Amino acid sequence: MPRPRPASPTVSRRELANTLRQMREQARKTLAEAATALEMSAATLSRIETGIRVPRARDVKDLCEFYGLADQGRVDALTTLVADAKETGWWESYTEVDDEYSTFIGLETAATAIDQFEATLIPTFLQTKAYSRAYHEAGLNPGRKKPLTEHDITKRIEVLTRRQQILGAGPNFRYKVILDEATLIRAVGGASVMREQIDHLIAAASRSETEILVVPLARGAHPGLPGGFTILTLPQPQVSDVVYIDSLAGQLFIETIDELARYRQIFHTLSDIALDPAASLEALRRIMSGY
Repeated sequence: MPRPRPASPTVSRRELANTLRQMREQARKTLAEAATALEMSAATLSRIETGIRVPRARDVKDLCEFYGLADQGRVDALTTLVADAKETGWWESYTEVDDEYSTFIGLETAATAIDQFEATLIPTFLQTKAYSRAYHEAGLNPGRKKPLTEHDITKRIEVLTRRQQILGAGPNFRYKVILDEATLIRAVGGASVMREQIDHLIAAASRSETEILVVPLARGAHPGLPGGFTILTLPQPQVSDVVYIDSLAGQLFIETIDELARYRQIFHTLSDIALDPAASLEALRRIMSGY
């Protein structure tokens, strides 16, 4: 039986913030005018409209009245959204989850579709615990001023395992991942870890919501070589879809229409040059037999 999708206060906060900003703009009120009407600073209202701060239900009702919203159903829906936005996501209880990672998990939790490309590493959604541990120890720790402790790594893997539960969320979720063959031949953790990891990929490919494609090394240069990215499709029209990039320079969230279109085109191109699902499955089996 599919597990119910957990609520995402991150998306509720964004939806509330965007809706309140759009209402003010439609009412042709300035930030200063609206802030004065609520007897708060413009800076405070700005934090509300950018999702940094969750307003009180009373503030939302006052804003609705000031903007001339007479539809009581919409007012009630917005005040309900306040309660949703104030909830705490399960990931927010982990000190190992920083603000950017927390935002990503919150968006990921609500996504109806995730399209992902990885050029060098098995994506976290599909990593086994052994692969993840090997990557933390040999991939992340050497570049850190303060290496992760055994406890740190264990808690990070715990977060990862909870995130992976989305893959059993049922028919209203779709996950498509394209892997450069390099991710499969780089022996993270050694042969036994990679055999287990690729076997895990083969099992994941059999699930109805998951599609795994492989771009062979023989394809040569392709537009994904600069690095991996994740496209999150969100159900709420008031909340923009997001491209997420995790790099050495930090975590990036890209939401402009033009950039979203560009990354979707790149993903489409990668889909075209990748092996089809059946051939990708055969490639996984062939590579696993080499370990």
